Amino acid sequence: MNGIEAYTTYLAVRNHFKTKSYDYFKYNGKIKVNENSYRTRRDNYQFEKIARIMSRDKFSEYLVANFITEDNYLFGMSQGRAMMTHKKWRKALESFSYQFKEDIKTMYEYDSDFNLHFDCMRDGVMHPTLFKLYLREKVHINTCVVLNKLLNYTEIWKQQEEKMLKDFTFVLDKYTPFLYSYNNIDNNKCKQVILEVFK
Repeated sequence: MNGIEAYTTYLAVRNHFKTKSYDYFKYNGKIKVNENSYRTRRDNYQFEKIARIMSRDKFSEYLVANFITEDNYLFGMSQGRAMMTHKKWRKALESFSYQFKEDIKTMYEYDSDFNLHFDCMRDGVMHPTLFKLYLREKVHINTCVVLNKLLNYTEIWKQQEEKMLKDFTFVLDKYTPFLYSYNNIDNNKCKQVILEVFK
């Protein structure tokens, strides 16, 4: 990968997470880039630098980890923190099965009624329990993605006017194909874990 390829990858991943219309997978990560504009960018040296230490695939997952973690992520800002975010995300991905089971146990400990975790209007508050647990970093976003794959709960959440909930469901939808392309997740095994914990 060279600098302009790194820049192209950045734009493709950014557009995937920041626009409704662009789909990284549909366009295979391709996006039109003006090479002259890239050459005149003051930060192009950062793309040249990252291109020397990462492959395109590694860089795209690095970007994904940061875009799902920070609302206003900009490449080049707080590189140390961005590297740590990627490392933490990679660790969660590698231990997905364990993490998923622990998250389901956390949900059970919080409320033994599984269905109530997805209820938008519980106690008159529009933040479902699962979303609250995610915000408190008690449940990982990967678990939220898989639960949505199994239950499609975001279709109900999207009907709410609450901005934080809308933003979260948008990120969840955009992140889902990345998660399933990075990890061979067995939805049936995940379903079995839920049934075992929520007896």
